[in-house]
Amino acid sequence: MESISYFKTISVRDFHFDDNDYIFIKEDLPMGQADVNVNLWLKDTKRFADLFNAILFQGKAVILPENLHPSPETTAVSLQDAQGKNVVKKQYRDIIMNWQDQAVLMLLAVESQTAIHYAAPLKVMLYDSMEYAEQVRVKWKERPPRLSSAEFLSRFQKNDKLIPVITLIFYYGTEEWDGPLELHQMFDLGTEKKHAELMKKYLPNYHINLVDVRRLKNLESFQSDLQIIFGMLQCSQDKYALRTYVANHKDYFQKLDLETYHALGAFLNSRQLMEINVEKNEREELDMCKALEDIYNDGVQDGMEQGRRSGIAEGEASHKKEVAFQMQKLGYSLDAIAAVLRESVDGISQILAVVG
Repeated sequence: MESISYFKTISVRDFHFDDNDYIFIKEDLPMGQADVNVNLWLKDTKRFADLFNAILFQGKAVILPENLHPSPETTAVSLQDAQGKNVVKKQYRDIIMNWQDQAVLMLLAVESQTAIHYAAPLKVMLYDSMEYAEQVRVKWKERPPRLSSAEFLSRFQKNDKLIPVITLIFYYGTEEWDGPLELHQMFDLGTEKKHAELMKKYLPNYHINLVDVRRLKNLESFQSDLQIIFGMLQCSQDKYALRTYVANHKDYFQKLDLETYHALGAFLNSRQLMEINVEKNEREELDMCKALEDIYNDGVQDGMEQGRRSGIAEGEASHKKEVAFQMQKLGYSLDAIAAVLRESVDGISQILAVVG
């Protein structure tokens, strides 16, 4: 029971970037900040509906934005600990919405991930099951006065029904997902394949719905700006491809709303872009094209300065080697050479060993 509390923690950012492949100065954003910005962006009902329509219905407009309504993102359940005391456990959903159509009532949830979660099936199973437990609690609270003994023991009536929950894991990390996609993949069932397959028939399973946005196919299934943003993410590891993509979609990227600008800072894990965002947050529309160029130009200038400093250092090292070699030829001792060049005797010995 106590293991449920593990999933109250926020995923740790775990990015590693190659300076040669990115135009940004990469710094990890504060823990949770990236997901918060992405979640605020995805909470827009048009984007939220488009995400589920593309994944569930191949882009067909089944879920309409006007039929989506925010649902409480915190669910609590009361459990008994080892000492028999009631302990309240809470779960915090990233996004969950109530989809109410004419004949359908369903809960749609999104859990954002910047890093691979190797216990994702268990995490989602617990989130969903706690949502169902809350529904059972509410129905029991509204129960009629007369119940059968079985219904009383079950705390659930024979004809009661639960509202289904569909959860998507919205993964936008740079590394390809190599975590489990179902609960069965988390089990160690031994090496005997025949026995393992037999046990799987009796072991309950739980699948996750992974949306790996950097590797999604059929982006044309998306009808909102999700298509543009996901396309950008799929070329973000190549600085030239990214600049070209943004330039080709400049009509969109030159007029961004604040939430989209924040989300892009999170998607690209760019503290520098986030700082630009803060400075310009009073503007109605934000120009990402200019921001990218500014960051790129700053990066070029930084690279040139680093190159200049590196060249000076290399020149000084080469000069020391030449002086040490000439002094040695003239018969100066190691102590004398070290004193002139302000190096240790061991340092001079190493220099002369390389020269020799």
